[in-house]
Amino acid sequence: MGNNVSRRDFMKKTAILGTAAIIGSDVILGEAGKAIAKSKKTLIKTIKINKSYVKEVNGKKVTWVKGTPTAEEKLLIPKIRLPLIAQNGAMVPLTMEVGLPMKPQKYLKTFYIYDLNNPHSVQGWFDLSPENAKGYISTRIKLQQESYVQIIAEYSDGSLFGARKLVKVTVGGC
Repeated sequence: MGNNVSRRDFMKKTAILGTAAIIGSDVILGEAGKAIAKSKKTLIKTIKINKSYVKEVNGKKVTWVKGTPTAEEKLLIPKIRLPLIAQNGAMVPLTMEVGLPMKPQKYLKTFYIYDLNNPHSVQGWFDLSPENAKGYISTRIKLQQESYVQIIAEYSDGSLFGARKLVKVTVGGC
């Protein structure tokens, strides 16, 4: 004796009212509704990844080995360890190392860290000497978006070798 409505009737009426509200809002709002919808679409930015390579550091040309490296190049090219996907762009773990023994004749002088998608592309650098015994650094960096992290290894003879790795970022750190 009350106004009991079955669940099925409730769902039908809700769907009809929802559809009418959507259609009605377009009719009522007209051009204003379309403008609001368009402005919401522009809030989503498309990510453009800078795929270029660092060409020179301090006026010296960087060597990017294409194809299979020679035995000597394997010792000089930096090895990069980064996660494929960084859950938090504010603290992305980064490890870089080279296989060249640290001897006074030739040693790793500096590691440079680049992110060309960042307004300040040089993320940092680490100076080393033969007393370090090994060309190895472990740190954390900030990444705003998906990008190629590039590591440049500068040696005491002035040569520069680069390596890079793509990292996807779910939550930006900048």
